[in-house]
Amino acid sequence: MEVTQHDRRRLTRIRALSLAGPLLLAGCSHAPEYSVFGSFFPAWIFCSVGGLALTAGARALIARTTAAEYVGSSAVLYLSMAIFLTCILWLLFYS
Repeated sequence: MEVTQHDRRRLTRIRALSLAGPLLLAGCSHAPEYSVFGSFFPAWIFCSVGGLALTAGARALIARTTAAEYVGSSAVLYLSMAIFLTCILWLLFYS
């Protein structure tokens, strides 16, 4: 069985990725976590719950005003708003 040039390139990429993986994950050695009744929860869970709560409040506010008529794709809007607010909370409290 002969090894082609394509197979050599593929093996080189696989080796490079297997060596780069541990280097990229070295920054994940410590994540902020909090003890809640003896169980440790990562901080991103609290940020995502806060982002979802803020998005629900924003949705209630938008539904009460006339701005709801101008919202085109509400699923995309509220999903992106939840992600944005979650990231903002993370930046405000944990960086």
